[in-house]
Parts: sequence; structure tokens; C-alpha cells
Amino acid sequence: ASLSGDTGVIHVVEKEEDLEWALSTGPHPPYMILLDGNLFSRDILMQLRGNSRISGLAVAAASPAPSPGFSPGLKCPNDGFGVYSEDYGPQFAHCNGSVWNPLGSGLSYEDFPFPIFLLEDANETEVIKECFRAHNLPGPGSVPSFPLCAMQLLSHMHAAASTVTCMRRSSLQSTFSINPEIVCDPLLDYNVWSSLQPINASGKLEPGQQLILAATRVRPPGKTPGKPRENPGIASPEQNSQVFGWHQFLGETLSEFPGLHLPRNVLFAFFQGETFDYIGSSRMVFDMEQEKFPLRLENIGAFLELGQVALRNDSVLWMHTDPVSRQNQSVELQVNSHWEPHPKNPEMIPNSQFQAFPNQNSGISNGFHLFPRGFHPETLAFLAGSPHSQYFQSLYDTAGNIGIRYPEGLTPEEQLEFVTDTAKALAQVATLVARALFVLAGGTEGTESIRADPRTVTRLLYGFLINSNNSWFQSIIKPDLKGILGEEMP
Repeated sequence: ASLSGDTGVIHVVEKEEDLEWALSTGPHPPYMILLDGNLFSRDILMQLRGNSRISGLAVAAASPAPSPGFSPGLKCPNDGFGVYSEDYGPQFAHCNGSVWNPLGSGLSYEDFPFPIFLLEDANETEVIKECFRAHNLPGPGSVPSFPLCAMQLLSHMHAAASTVTCMRRSSLQSTFSINPEIVCDPLLDYNVWSSLQPINASGKLEPGQQLILAATRVRPPGKTPGKPRENPGIASPEQNSQVFGWHQFLGETLSEFPGLHLPRNVLFAFFQGETFDYIGSSRMVFDMEQEKFPLRLENIGAFLELGQVALRNDSVLWMHTDPVSRQNQSVELQVNSHWEPHPKNPEMIPNSQFQAFPNQNSGISNGFHLFPRGFHPETLAFLAGSPHSQYFQSLYDTAGNIGIRYPEGLTPEEQLEFVTDTAKALAQVATLVARALFVLAGGTEGTESIRADPRTVTRLLYGFLINSNNSWFQSIIKPDLKGILGEEMP
């Protein structure tokens, strides 16, 4: 937005034909578009971007979410920053043969010359529409006369130009100004990790010691529940609560293992910022290479990662393994010893943390990636199909769209304890993963006794996706830190 804000005559677009008035025939430009959320697409936004008659865009969130799906991300997420390159698996570079986000519009990576606001409150949207109908609605063969209803969008931001330029400007501001203006914020956050057996944080594992790395990403962009984040460079209260929640979950899960003294240790890692060039996992790799982490890359014997496992059909999971490393006969035998033999997957490991680990140099013997099977009918018939999320990196990737629903009339405390079908399904996945990790770590007996508790899973889902300030999260953290959970419990 411009420094003083952008103003335009309101024009409501509820079907594509309504665009013509604002783009060409309307006599009172510039126009401020109120766009129905179901029309928010790359095609329409490109039409608006190239027209000087448009001063801004307000988008009314679609409810329910668009049935065809919507993703502002790229069709090939993190392209150019993964393990596949000219030196390693060139046939898989740039998502060759495997488009992991076919619905990706790339809108998050476009530059628009006008402000774009999201309206999630239906009452706000209705007020704007009433003003439009009262003053701006064109009649048959006539144009509306003054006074017209207008709207201003104000959200001025200094352009970053580039990382180097932005950091230099921030440095100058903080050095010579009494009241420095923050020009840009670095992408900062915290990875969370814990281990099955204690690791000496000040020491280093011996080169011959190998462990299993089990990883997942914590949160995609724009998924902070509650109020918007004022500073994207600082961990939000909800993210801090995740740290405590994950430690509680790990503690309960670890207690289910028949024995903690397995031949191999297991390291659990939760990576932040993976949407942005795998910065979370890349930072861990960097620290390992610089010997600023208790283990080195060669200490990782196997890498198991969880992807999008909430949406599943018939309780079936996809398992992806690295086709390049499986060309090694010993790796192939190890993969088949832990999982039922299946045809070699001709496709690459998908958009995942494993991509940040340079396994051609690290000695990682194999990588597993678990995804749900059956997002689209064409993937049901064969194992090598690609898993797709309808709302990848989207505002519509919500609790409701992964099946988290509660009976009418439940209090917040009752919702916290209510075991949803999604929680039951995820508990099955957790059980499978825990047993697989036990075997990968060298366990031989007692596998069947390992079972995830659906009650813990349902509490985690409620805390992360519905309300972080709940009695369970409050019981986990220290009393003087409860303020990070946000507003008081209802």
C-alpha cells in the first residue's frame, strides 16, 4: 500500500462477469474490489494486477472452503533447495515427473502493486456489500451517481529490496538512530529436538555411533491460530506452547518403549520454517557440519519423516523412500527388512526435511517419508502415486478440513477431552511410527506393546488447532510462563 493508503470506489465481484465493470466499463475508477473467496485465483489476480483502474483488493473468505481446492504455494515447493541436483539424482531435480502440489498457484510468490486484504468476518463483508448496493450498484442501462461508497486499505510497508540491502538498512537504523525503525525482520524461530536416550549436549558422538532421526515440520506459513503475529521474526505464544506440548507428548511416548537401552538412539526433531528453503532443517545440517551440534551427519543411520498424515482413506499410508540411495544393494535390503517389500518407487522423495540432508556425503543409509494415500482418485490404484493436499499452505488448511469436529453443546474442557476420529487415526499412525522406530533402533521383542494414546493426540490437536490456552497445556508449563499461551481460557 502507498504511504497514505489506497482508496477506491467499492465494486463487489461475486461472479467473473462482474469484473468487466471495474476493469473497463465503469466510469469512476479507481476501483476497490470486494472479491468472493471462491473467485480468488491466479487467473483473476493476474487480470487485476495488469490494470491501472484497480487500487486494491479485499477478499471475503469462502465458507465452506472451495471444493476444487486452493493453494497459494508453488507446484514444486522449495524448488532448487533440495537434495536432488545435477550431482545427485538429476532425473528427479525440479520435481521432474512428480508435481507435489498440482493445485499450487504461486500467488504467494507474486508481487502486486496494490494491497490485498483478507476478510474473515462475514459481518464486515456484509457492511461493505450493503454500502455497495445502496450507492454503487449499476442499474440497467445506467451508471450510479455521486455520492459513491468508497473504501481505503492502509498497510504501508517499506520494500525489502533484497536480504543484503535490508540487513544493511536495519544495521544503519539501529546504529545511528535513538528510535530505530525496523526495516525488516529475519526469519527466526526455534527447532525442537529430543532424544530417546540422553545425549551429552556439550560432547560429540563417536563417528561409529549411529542413531535414527525422526522428523516433521511444525507449522506451515500463515497457520498461527488466534490473533495475527505482529513480528514474524519472534516465536508466537502458540509456537512456544508447541515446544512444551511436544516435550509432554515425547515423554509419554518414550515411556511406552519396552526398553530405553536400544542399540541405536532415536532423535526426534521438529523443524520450523521449512516452507522457506528448508531453513529449519538446513540450520541443523549447518550446525552438524560446523560441529555445533552433539552429532554429525555421519551419525545418522536412518531418517524417518512424517508428512501430511491426517487425511487418509481406508487407513492406508504412502511410504516414499529415496530411489537413488536404494540403488545400493545394502540399503535396498535394509529398507525391505523394515517394511513389507514393495515395487521400487520411481519417484523422488517429496517436499520434505530429508531434502535438506546431503545424504550422498552424510552416510545416511536410508530415508523414509510417510504420507497418506488417496487424496485424489488417480492415486488409489498404484503405490507410486503422489499425495496431494487440497489446501497446501492455504488459509483453508484448517481443523475442520482435516475432520476435527465436536458434538454440539460441548464445553471447551469437554472438547479438549473428546477423542475425535482424526485423533484415533493419527494415534494409529503414531503407533506404526513408534513401532518402526523401535525396530530401526534395534529392538526385537515387545513391539506389540507399543501403542499411542488417542487421548494425548486429541489434546494436542485441540491445543494446536483450536485453543492453546487450555487446562492441559497449562498443566505442562511452569506457572510463570503461562502468559505465553495467550488470552485467558473462556
